[in-house]
Parts: sequence; structure tokens; C-alpha cells
Amino acid sequence: MHLVCFDTETTGLDVQKEHIIQLSLVKVDTEDWQVIDQRDWYILPEVPFTIPAEAEAVHHISKQFLQENGVSLRSIYDEFIAFTDGCDMLSYNGNGYDAPILYYNLKRNGLTFDFDNRTWYDALVLERIHTEGMVDPETGEKVHNNLTAAYTRYYGHPFEGAHNALDDVMATIEVFKAQVRNHGWDWAQRDEFGFISYDRWLIRRGDYYYLNQGGHKGDSIESMLLIDRSYLEWIVDKCQWTDPQTKAIIEPYLGRYVSPTMPIASQTSAKTLPSSRGKKRPKGTITEADLSLF
Repeated sequence: MHLVCFDTETTGLDVQKEHIIQLSLVKVDTEDWQVIDQRDWYILPEVPFTIPAEAEAVHHISKQFLQENGVSLRSIYDEFIAFTDGCDMLSYNGNGYDAPILYYNLKRNGLTFDFDNRTWYDALVLERIHTEGMVDPETGEKVHNNLTAAYTRYYGHPFEGAHNALDDVMATIEVFKAQVRNHGWDWAQRDEFGFISYDRWLIRRGDYYYLNQGGHKGDSIESMLLIDRSYLEWIVDKCQWTDPQTKAIIEPYLGRYVSPTMPIASQTSAKTLPSSRGKKRPKGTITEADLSLF
């Protein structure tokens, strides 16, 4: 199987508004994990943009560098499509960040990409499953799951070039290879890897969609009908960053129209569905995990 691992460096954290400034892809053959081909582009946005100091401090890409070396997303689009044609995708937190920001960057340029009909492997999701309940023997705290920490766990040392998209891609491939080697391909197959929520509101496991952010993170749409229906109505009607894709998924559950491909599980109770509430944090705060996204 040919697998394309990808990563981005960006101007900020808002997947709907910020710009991709580096896009790197490496194609591997999963039979022997040999690299088949690779692409690495620095992207110069075609509209006015800024790179916050905290972002530049992480990825070391300046506006001047892009003006001198960058290419437009539109100019590499055909090559990007050809490179990824027929391939499943791999990333480290790409399902939560890189794929959505790629979607919106393409959309702003009037470009499309086949996000459906392919598997989106996310090595961060797998690493969180692998390390569940693990603690650092030195600190007694839960182990870190950023890419550098994961790579170090498997190989005994950090990788060079962290936060350069191409180096992050190569490290992701090595982490994913170790995950598959240790646990097997069957373990790496996850229901949510067949679905990308562009606005990061939803994740799918099996037949159910779950909220993936906010105060009700971990609750299914069905359970939300019993817990707080108004919250779903707020997501659909008033939340400024809700994408039409998410609205189309939630609205049938609210009874606004019937979709033959999205039946409502009428006998579901909130007690029978998993729920893991997320914790809110003050607006405007940036964590170490956020900085790893740039």
C-alpha cells in the first residue's frame, strides 16, 4: 500500500482563517517502508498575511523568506493532486489540525480535494491510545504525546529538525511504523480515520458522531439530545465557525430534515453512550500543545 504522510507549518491556530506556509508530503510503500517520493513546498499566501512572533519562533519561517522562496498554493495544486492520487493519508494530529486547515486553504483559493474515500491515519490518536494510563517514572505525571516525545519513546532519542514540516513528516512515518510493528495493522484501523470534521466539532466512531471540543467533548450527538439539545442548536445556528458539513450531520438529529444516509438511533439513551467531558480553558491562552501545531 502506498501511504502519503503530510504536515504543514502555518501562520496560526485558527484552521478556518490562518494560512499554510509550508506543506510537505512523503510517499512510502508500507510493505517495506521505503520512501517512494517526496514534495516540500514553502507557500506564499496570495492575500495580505502576518506571521506572529510566537509562530515564527517555533517554525523559523519568516515573511521575508516566503516572499523570496515561496510559491502559491494554486501553482502547486495539480502536482499535489497527482502526488496524493489513490493514496491514504498519514499525519501526526493531522485529523484535528492539518487536514482541516488544508481544506480551508484550498477552499479559499477555489480548489478542492477528495477528503472522502480514503483513510486518514493519525499517529497522535494511536499514541494517545498506546500511552493511556502511562506516567513518567521521573515526574509521576502523565507522559507527553507530542511528536518529539513519541519519537523518543520508540527510538531512545529525539529527532532533528522538529517543527520543520518535512522533518516532522519523516519522524511521523517512523513513529507510525513503530506503532504498527508493536501493535499490528488491525490495531491501527480506527473508525474515525475515515472521517474528517473540517471545523473540528465532530469525530466519528462506529455508527455514532461525538463532539470533539467544547464543554461537551466526548458526548455523542444522540446523548446530547437528552443532555442539552440547545447546545446542538447553538452549534448549528449561532456558532460562527461551524462548517456546512457539520450542520448537515447534526440537523437530521434535530428533526429539521430527513437524510436517508444519516438515520437517527431512536432508542439510544445517554447512559448507554460513552461520555468524557473536556475541560474548558481561558480564552486567549496558548499551550505547549498549541505551539506544536504551527
